[in-house]
Amino acid sequence: MTDVAPTGRFARSPRWAAIAILIALAGLIALGLARPPSRPLDPRPEKGGDDVAFYQGVVARMRAGQPYEAAAIGELHAVGGPLRPFLVVRPPLLASLLVRLPDAQTADRLMALLSVGVLVAWGFRFMRIGWPPLAVGGGALVAFTGVAAPMVTTNMSLSHEAWAGLLIAASLAVRSERRWGAAVALGLLAALIRELAMPYLLVMALAALIERRRTEAAAFALALAASVAALAWHAHLVSGLTSAHDQASPGWLKFCGWPFVMATAKWNLAVIVGGAVAGALLVPLALAGAIGRRDGLGLRLALILVGYTVGFMAIGRPENSYWGLLTAPLLAVGLCFAPAALTDLMRRAANRPGP
Repeated sequence: MTDVAPTGRFARSPRWAAIAILIALAGLIALGLARPPSRPLDPRPEKGGDDVAFYQGVVARMRAGQPYEAAAIGELHAVGGPLRPFLVVRPPLLASLLVRLPDAQTADRLMALLSVGVLVAWGFRFMRIGWPPLAVGGGALVAFTGVAAPMVTTNMSLSHEAWAGLLIAASLAVRSERRWGAAVALGLLAALIRELAMPYLLVMALAALIERRRTEAAAFALALAASVAALAWHAHLVSGLTSAHDQASPGWLKFCGWPFVMATAKWNLAVIVGGAVAGALLVPLALAGAIGRRDGLGLRLALILVGYTVGFMAIGRPENSYWGLLTAPLLAVGLCFAPAALTDLMRRAANRPGP
């Protein structure tokens, strides 16, 4: 059974609207070229990947017998990092899983396997959409650019954002109108690994509610409630190990705007290879592709990508560009739908009728 989308959202847009959207896309691309992203840091500790070295230390402390929160607080003390608010300590699930693996190489191989699983899931989704084999192959190649970094980078398995981004992408790929249980479970797992994935659960619940799919909406809402409860317990444990006299984080509400969005986009393989031009094109075209698809998949993809893009314009310090690993897989998926959206926009801008 396929889930072919109806005519694209832009196919019957008024001419003035199509022209305005194309101008807005050109403006965003020009803005991205004016403030290009830097290339991603090599996450190996000897190359400057501080977060990787930090979580290597946390896992080492846990192997020595310390519970997670105490290990993380101890490592923060050792490196002179802030201890407040509790969000400076990531949720415990990932470290608790990594400590049970024999070595870091095993974790990297598991992440590579998950990356391949995401590509396979989206390949099947493209087939369900009704794409011909050549288009499915091209879509998989484009989607690969969003998972290449976690697939091949040493020690990327220590990144909470990389795991959460892959799980979010897998969740959306396997979700359908008839089967959404696996999507709920994968989304919950992403949120338990990194609280920045919680908005995904909210979006999925809202989209189901918009479509009057109340059971599905309730399932995603319960998953969100469970992740909030887990985060509250984590906050309780961390707060018991810190005091008001401990160093505080400078906060994350910085309103860095489009330059920070460009910085988060640098984890796509096309940006790593192509540099500033590819980075400036990626986000606007991916957003256009997602918004241009007029079906349940398009609704969810658009809400997720637009939501995170707007959020990144307000929240995040410049050094937090690794948050882009959360959205990298789905930005690549949005890019897969960009040709159809641009075709519709240019047809309507030329005042030609839609299909």
